[in-house]
Amino acid sequence: MNFIKFWFIDSKNKTGCRYIIVDSYNEPIALHYYSKNGFPAIFHDEPQEKEYLKIPLEQSLKTRLMYFDLIVLKS
Repeated sequence: MNFIKFWFIDSKNKTGCRYIIVDSYNEPIALHYYSKNGFPAIFHDEPQEKEYLKIPLEQSLKTRLMYFDLIVLKS
């Protein structure tokens, strides 16, 4: 994961990215992996994410959107 993060801020990489966005499986192991690597959830909770994605509240959410802000590595 660190390789990917630092690759995006390398001077030879001209992608111009600020954020890395992942669509993590909504399972404890996957969520923990991204969380421990500095990726918070974009939405505060599942109902909020379901509303944004127009998914009925009674339907299960298979993935969670998470992000990493690359600006923290630029200093």
